[in-house]
Amino acid sequence: MLKLAPESDLETTVETENDDAINCATCGHLVTRLRWAITKNGHHAHEFMNPAGFAFLIQCYSEAPGAGAHGFPSDEFTWFKGYDWQVAQCQHCGVQLGWVFVAENAFYGLIRKRLSAGEG
Repeated sequence: MLKLAPESDLETTVETENDDAINCATCGHLVTRLRWAITKNGHHAHEFMNPAGFAFLIQCYSEAPGAGAHGFPSDEFTWFKGYDWQVAQCQHCGVQLGWVFVAENAFYGLIRKRLSAGEG
């Protein structure tokens, strides 16, 4: 619930069901929600470099129903010990959003620049 400053003695509340939506920056499709943000190794956001020398700022989420896993899980060059990874793509437009890290408890590492906040 979002509380708005009252214009009179009455307090007004507005239901904001979609206020924590995080969308694909390319097509606007709902990817995840702020409420699903998690920490891994003590942080929500991580900066990593892949073997090709590309740097990524990723953020971790327990759920991302708008991102689908593609390819076979791999443990090569994993950024999280004990986790295999798969590419995570937008379910709507197919752009790579990050990675799904697979182990007993899977999670998503999504590229910050490929996400935008907005209504879902």
